[in-house]
Amino acid sequence: MNMRKLIKDGLIIKLPAKIHARTHAQEAIDAKKKGNHSGYGKRKGTREARLPTKVLWMRRMRVLRRLLRKYRYSDKVDKHMYHSMYMNVKGNVFKNKRVLMERIHKLKSEKEREKTLFGQLKAKKANYIALV
Repeated sequence: MNMRKLIKDGLIIKLPAKIHARTHAQEAIDAKKKGNHSGYGKRKGTREARLPTKVLWMRRMRVLRRLLRKYRYSDKVDKHMYHSMYMNVKGNVFKNKRVLMERIHKLKSEKEREKTLFGQLKAKKANYIALV
């Protein structure tokens, strides 16, 4: 039989291309983004290979040093406190940004307290000398 005739009669038809949906694949990707499917059985590299401690250290240093710079330029800390804090940051004293900020606020309040106490002492001395 003639092929053209079979096609014309509709005995041979062209089927539409099969659609290979990526819905399930996309769902799996979304789940991985959320943090699922990442247990011990799914891991290939060591902890260090997956996220090196050096990278974590560099991130932390950059965050803390950026904060110190910002505080220095906005005159929240003077250059002496900046330097001492910078060296403490380098020496792994502060775990994160919050701890560093708390320390700076504590030091500033102590400094302010000493200043007021010194002023009061000075006033007392002046008052005492005036009385005597």
